[in-house]
Amino acid sequence: MDRPQSQKQGRYDRRLRSHHEALAPLRSLIVPSETMPPSSTSSDLVSDRAVYIHTPYCTHNCTFCNLNRRCEAPASEYADLIVKELETLARTDLVRNARYGAVYFGGGTPTVLPPQGLARILKALHTHLNLRPDVEITIETSVSDLSDEHIRVFQDGGVTRFSVGVQTFVDRGRQYLGRHGTGRMAAQRLTDLLDVGFRNVGMDLIYNWPGQTEEDLLADLEIICSLDLAGLSFYALILMERAALHGMIDSGQAPPMGDLQTERRFFERSFDELMDAGFEMLELTKLVRPGRDRYDYIRIRYATGETLPLGAGAGGRLGGVLRRNPSDLAQYAGYVESLPKLLPPYLIVNATYRSIYRLLGAIEFGGFRWHDFDLWIRDSAMIDAAGALFDSLQRDDLVRSDDEGLTLTRDGVFYGNNIAHELAQALIQAIPGGDRPRQHPISHPHGSPHR
Repeated sequence: MDRPQSQKQGRYDRRLRSHHEALAPLRSLIVPSETMPPSSTSSDLVSDRAVYIHTPYCTHNCTFCNLNRRCEAPASEYADLIVKELETLARTDLVRNARYGAVYFGGGTPTVLPPQGLARILKALHTHLNLRPDVEITIETSVSDLSDEHIRVFQDGGVTRFSVGVQTFVDRGRQYLGRHGTGRMAAQRLTDLLDVGFRNVGMDLIYNWPGQTEEDLLADLEIICSLDLAGLSFYALILMERAALHGMIDSGQAPPMGDLQTERRFFERSFDELMDAGFEMLELTKLVRPGRDRYDYIRIRYATGETLPLGAGAGGRLGGVLRRNPSDLAQYAGYVESLPKLLPPYLIVNATYRSIYRLLGAIEFGGFRWHDFDLWIRDSAMIDAAGALFDSLQRDDLVRSDDEGLTLTRDGVFYGNNIAHELAQALIQAIPGGDRPRQHPISHPHGSPHR
């Protein structure tokens, strides 16, 4: 179905394309401390936690990538280091007494690890953590690094969800993006996962890649709709300055990307075509078939923020303390040997941080109920600041408000990260009590902005 495209210039002259940018203002609320807060060692049960396992290895460089990974074969001991880290932390009250509802293997490319190594990690998770009976276990993988033996290990190890980095089925686009294999091969690998019984199989779709036409986009959407996928993440290309593709465009080896107007047109066409095909919006960049993908990992992260990080370069938050493992393999190995002792400074987040974080998470999922807003934001000055912003956003047709709550419009979904960023700034500026903590640089637990 063709819908009228939005011609409005809007309040933003730049689109924020990742949730990392949306959350950036919260860094000003992080307090370095030389002592651990009591909550960081508490045995109090958290309703649900997530686990993030980072694999900083890839078999080849995608041209658009400039992230926390190494283009090399993984160290032979890497899986065993993760298992040892997990076993040691699981003996602490903070980790042992919590319940875990979701596990996410990210990277990098987790399936560059040998199947036997992944099998050991999966076994350790089931052995040492209190996993929810319906725990969601997600594997990120590329098309070319997923072997039949991997698939058998994932069947035996309780994996329930896949995020496959396809990006596009158009071979010309795959070449520009540095993807291995053809679009036909990518579609077949998705079908293989579905055929062996995995129901929650999703993929990444990138739009506005160099030289992409509307016909290219429609070809991708047609294939997606023909497959029995549980859902997809769809992103505008985020081009890092140091990425190889940036240099290819500058030197004329690749055509230029489309401008913001093109990006918006591609977003609207993707959103509308997929919604008409029976998908529904789950999150700003995720559309799913009803009942097929809950995406518990990101729901838990936004609901409690509590995430156990495992692996070199992994980041998370436990007991109100942000944690980031060393990225260098030798330093990571030393860190694992020193566990469970952690060295200062400790990066502490308070109740205000956690409340704003939950509200921004609700924006990422398309809106919130006023009942929840009243639970999260209680200070009158912050409430007034948020109310003024919501009125302004509604005048710009980015949100709609009724007696139940606030929801993003389609334009609001396109600019959802901008809205979350602006809301965070407004709330933080309204915090009473004098000077706020200085901004502290933190790294993100996910390797990829194209999650």
